[in-house]
Amino acid sequence: MGRLSPGREEVLRWKRNAARGAAELVEGDQVVGLGSGTTVAEVVGVLAERRPRAVFVPASRLTEQLCRRAGLRVGSLEEYLEVDLTIDGADEVSPQLDLLKGGGGAHTREKLLALASGKLVIAVDRTKLVGFLGERMPVPVEVLPFGWRQTGERLRRLGGKPSLRQGEGGPFLTDNGNYVLDVRFGKIARPGELERRINSVPGVVENGIFSGMADIVVVGHEEGCTSLCSRREWGKLVERLGAPSKL
Repeated sequence: MGRLSPGREEVLRWKRNAARGAAELVEGDQVVGLGSGTTVAEVVGVLAERRPRAVFVPASRLTEQLCRRAGLRVGSLEEYLEVDLTIDGADEVSPQLDLLKGGGGAHTREKLLALASGKLVIAVDRTKLVGFLGERMPVPVEVLPFGWRQTGERLRRLGGKPSLRQGEGGPFLTDNGNYVLDVRFGKIARPGELERRINSVPGVVENGIFSGMADIVVVGHEEGCTSLCSRREWGKLVERLGAPSKL
């Protein structure tokens, strides 16, 4: 990520730059999905200032609370079968624009929302650009509490190293009431294949690999923000700003 590690305030400015760029894509009375995480919270803040006519479908309870406090119109997937676009964040973005998500444990709902959307827009700060998925974080896997140890062993047979995520006073619980296993696979060479293999394991609800789903990645950085739609554009941005990691 350049020659020096960025400070917290600097990264926050980059998040806000990405949030502003993503929020500009909201038009008229669209139905807009909103994921979760710190950058999405910044997007909600920008939208609160603009007061759009759009209806917003949040992926998590926390995002729903933020939307209501901001005075935004809130809907649900039960009300709207189709969503015009969804704005979400990511924990890692590869050169192929594949994503690793689920640091907050909302990836199952986020994936359902993304699949219902005509367009998926990902807003991230430049520190989330990586040379390959799995470079910095494990794959979050939402699992049923019943038999979670056996599910973990099945994931181990796929080559992973699972660890049960902990919350306050016990295992972390998703909005769906399930556990999360953080599974380290090392370098993920074929994200789409691994995504499918994980989801074929009995007891798995959904995992945090989003392969081939992002239409636009809005990257916030010190110069503002840049929208990426291809590996070539990813490479040009990294060349201009400095490699975020050893590629």
